[in-house]
Amino acid sequence: MRLRKLLATITAAAMVVGIMMTPAAGLQAEAVGNGRAAVYTNNQATGIPSVTIQTPKETTKLYAGLSWEAMEQDLGVRLNVTDSECGPAARNSLLSTAMLLGAREVKTLDMDLEKYVKNSGWSTDIPETTGRIRVCIGLPAGSDGTKDYAVLCLKQKGAVEVLGDLDLNPATITVDSDYFDTFMIVAAPAGTFNAYRVANPNALDEMECPVYVKYIDSTIYVADRKVNCNVYSLGMLTDAGTVWAAAGGKQVSLYLEDVVPGPQARKSLDETINLTNAMNKIRTVVKEEKGEKKEYTERYDYFEMGLKDGAGARVKETNGKLRITVTIPYNFPVYADYAVAVLNRDGTVSIMKDIDENPSTITVDTDQFRACVFLWGKKGAFDTPLY
Repeated sequence: MRLRKLLATITAAAMVVGIMMTPAAGLQAEAVGNGRAAVYTNNQATGIPSVTIQTPKETTKLYAGLSWEAMEQDLGVRLNVTDSECGPAARNSLLSTAMLLGAREVKTLDMDLEKYVKNSGWSTDIPETTGRIRVCIGLPAGSDGTKDYAVLCLKQKGAVEVLGDLDLNPATITVDSDYFDTFMIVAAPAGTFNAYRVANPNALDEMECPVYVKYIDSTIYVADRKVNCNVYSLGMLTDAGTVWAAAGGKQVSLYLEDVVPGPQARKSLDETINLTNAMNKIRTVVKEEKGEKKEYTERYDYFEMGLKDGAGARVKETNGKLRITVTIPYNFPVYADYAVAVLNRDGTVSIMKDIDENPSTITVDTDQFRACVFLWGKKGAFDTPLY
């Protein structure tokens, strides 16, 4: 069980004071009546007077991990709040943490964040977000204003995160969270949760969805893509003369195809990707269908980003690195960092972080043209090299 550690005292204190002084009227992301899908809360919990999302509307959509496609289709985000129906194992994890903190339970809630299509009835859960979203919860009537309050957030595999109250209002508790499932509100003597008042400094930023680029110019010919529609375009940025020289004097073209790597190549890619902070690793997820919970294995797509000469022969490596840009897969989150896992000649795998500033493209320098996987993770996920 990992509990959040105290940040530098002065920095944390200054940040919390800033939050506490922010006018409440300017914080809530409200449903709008202009025909666009809204960001709102649906509070059905007994004894909880109000729940509001304080992160601005468009920012909430970005932090919620909506994809480029979802943003273009204007999917909405809502937070459904109900009395908790968590099982005994989940409840024991929460109560054990509360006991270690010397706290008592006030109320346990199911906090289900979901994306939805307006007026369609379609929705799907968002258990984890790419940025922390600020939520303000009204405490039950009669709560002791002299106590300190926190939220115990139940995460994967029974882990519990302690989220300290970020506001001065004795009637509410405000927290920044990137995981939405089960929240247990707990109370303890004043000062108990001072070490856990950690705020997302960007929780109140006003953000807009960037423009998605669907076409990239190329210095060499790009063959028709034989890939799923999630990748729109790619292009060579290195000048044609340099490309052809690096390819041994051949006038090559660029292509991107769906592939199924051999067992050893797939094993090498999978094992290396598993060492990264990528969020689109192979994983088992549980989905509810018609009242029944079923397990599914979610996998990423394998591609081959390569070069071919005029006779159609593949050029698997060059004698110098070439710069290639690819549009972000359309089903990837907008607010994220990106990288490419590329299989090398010797069977190892290189994780190449996006080096451009365009939020809708991935640019890498490579001399290897074999199987690859496009990766996404939370901001900063690929800042630290694996080796």
